[in-house]
Amino acid sequence: MTATTVTQLAMQLLLAAGEAKQLLLKAAADGKLTPTELAPCRAKLVTAHQVQTKIMAELTSKGLGPDILVIHAMDSLMTVESNFELIQLLNLK
Repeated sequence: MTATTVTQLAMQLLLAAGEAKQLLLKAAADGKLTPTELAPCRAKLVTAHQVQTKIMAELTSKGLGPDILVIHAMDSLMTVESNFELIQLLNLK
């Protein structure tokens, strides 16, 4: 995997995390918080995780660590996941 490929994957990760965030915020604003209504957001999170796993597996196999773009992308994903979990918990009440 080249540095360009890692950069492209990091951008895919950012895109998927950003789309998940937008879906989550729209669902919350519309009061659509059932598991079925949140499914599109969950699907984007799964996609993002798959990309993250691919990046980390490749970097680890080459003995490399993530660069700043990969770290930013993973941080973005983590933030959306935290918001998703919070929305789920609040919806249980």
